[in-house]
Amino acid sequence: MTAPARETRVPAACSVDAPLAPLTHCRIGGRARVLCVAESEDDVREAVRYRRGAGLPDDEVIVLGGGANVLINDARDYGLVLKLSERFNAIEVEEESGVARIEAGIYTPRLVREAARRGWDGFQFLAGVPGSLGGAVAMNAGVRELSTWDLVRAAEGITWGGRRIRVEREEARPSYRRGNLPADLVVTIVECDVRGGDADAIHAKARELASSRKDTQPLRWPSWGSTFRNPSGASSTGMTAGALIDSAGLKGYRVGDAAISDLHANFIVNLGRASAADALACIRAAYEAVRDRHGVRLEPEVQLIGFPPDDLAFLEDR
Repeated sequence: MTAPARETRVPAACSVDAPLAPLTHCRIGGRARVLCVAESEDDVREAVRYRRGAGLPDDEVIVLGGGANVLINDARDYGLVLKLSERFNAIEVEEESGVARIEAGIYTPRLVREAARRGWDGFQFLAGVPGSLGGAVAMNAGVRELSTWDLVRAAEGITWGGRRIRVEREEARPSYRRGNLPADLVVTIVECDVRGGDADAIHAKARELASSRKDTQPLRWPSWGSTFRNPSGASSTGMTAGALIDSAGLKGYRVGDAAISDLHANFIVNLGRASAADALACIRAAYEAVRDRHGVRLEPEVQLIGFPPDDLAFLEDR
């Protein structure tokens, strides 16, 4: 394990030599030489200063929200991992304008409960989206026809250059499973439009979506969520990514302790001690089987972090 640079002071909100697997939904990850769990924008700024002082390049730095939607190479360590604490979750409401400013560390299940308590309509679909609000905004997470940016009017945060910026929805131009935010932006505040609704109906819809997720997704085992984006445009056959993988006969395919779920083929689950290499082998098997059977090049939805280019070369077959 390489120690942090001696001339660089490790911020108070940081720890040294921390495992990453417990911070991810799939329970796979390497180690952070320095891990910063930020509970405020001041903590984020401290992490930015530490990175600049240590001279860490992009491939040595990871930003984590709630730990969903990521597969981190566990065969290496990382110079700095910045994670927004779930306690970074304050909500301020401007009643007259119908705008809520929400700290980006809030976990989506808590936001759904809070929105229902306040009688806010439209947040219910996030009951089916794991992770944090900041992560959901960065990838424009969603279910079926609904996406996080449908609620969002702007995202604010700190760049790795130390600037605080605001990105309006019209500027970001989010698309399917892409928030299209600047690559160097750490989102800290999300500004959402809020509208009132019937509290009982809101609670009922949130419960319905959470129940549907339990029935259709393999929640018994750790996973990062959906593996591939659903095809669209010229590459679309009208089938979802899960249906394409299922049609290719890959349900239940297993490498080590990683397996393509036999409940939902677009989910890869950790059956116990899966490595990143095991999980990536399942991703590759699904990608190549769908390509060979259907002529469709699936695009990963999961973020593949810390892998050498040769390990991901199969995805360049597009």
